[in-house]
Amino acid sequence: MDRASHDEGEPETERDRDPSRLPSPTGVVLDVDGVLVDTSDSYRRTVHETVSRVHDGSAATDAADAEAVERFKEAGGFNDDWELTEALAAYVLARREGYGASVAEHAAAVADAGGGLTGSRAVIERELPAAASERVRSDVDPERLRRVFQRLYLGRERYRELEGDLEPVEAAVGVGVDEGGYVDDETVLASPATLSAVRDRFPVAVFTGRPAAEADIALERVGLSLPRNRRVTMDDDPPGKPDPTGLLVLAERLSVGSVVYVGDTVDDARAARRADARDDRSYLAVGVQTGGLDGERGRRLLREAGADRVLASVEGLPGLLGVEDAATGE
Repeated sequence: MDRASHDEGEPETERDRDPSRLPSPTGVVLDVDGVLVDTSDSYRRTVHETVSRVHDGSAATDAADAEAVERFKEAGGFNDDWELTEALAAYVLARREGYGASVAEHAAAVADAGGGLTGSRAVIERELPAAASERVRSDVDPERLRRVFQRLYLGRERYRELEGDLEPVEAAVGVGVDEGGYVDDETVLASPATLSAVRDRFPVAVFTGRPAAEADIALERVGLSLPRNRRVTMDDDPPGKPDPTGLLVLAERLSVGSVVYVGDTVDDARAARRADARDDRSYLAVGVQTGGLDGERGRRLLREAGADRVLASVEGLPGLLGVEDAATGE
């Protein structure tokens, strides 16, 4: 249990609130990726590998690496990894058209333009001549990218079960029958003791950008069984984070006076802040550093996005909520 993850040495701000003083009852809402399961070798690997396979060549390989994925996430508005894949593909193609910005420079410009796929498109259209920008737009095939993404992430059998015919997508980019299935490389970040300690004291729900079937895979892996009305997934068609709609829906369903929302990205922290501004309930934004925003830089980005607390991992949540003894069995 990481007691040192409570922003020790950092000055208090008006956002710093004691969880024990939140209006009762309090509910806990958890993100999935980067909070309950580590997706660095699954979703994030799938993003850059999809772009590299569909837009093959050294330029794609160099520009679509894992760091690029993290930079796009930091820009905000990329809760949907299919949209992130589309934006990264457009960036790779823009580079081939002479766009000279590094990934970090492009991501910063995207953030300034409002984030997300819309912001990325706006930056490319602004920086490239009209003809080159149009070639980039026409060469990006979102549906093809999505199919390749799903085949690599799910593997053959799950793709066949959830998506249908896999032969065309395998032939299109040369995916071998034994390749993919990166979902099976996800590792658990939340121990049974931590989940039990929190669930025994608080109503728990999940707010994730995953499709429902893929959320089921992760929740089964961590041993977190929740009724359908305590989950908001992509299938519920909520606006993407940082829009707080999904969080507000879950707060209402839990019938609580306050919510602790645990996420790993700047969009998660912003969603909690926007929910707090829109609702009569209180929302405590807890950022965890297991999704890519690690170290002091990650802590700073989470705090700047609105996180009230930053933890090394979700394993610090029982201590923050005052139920640590239940997690340790003491």
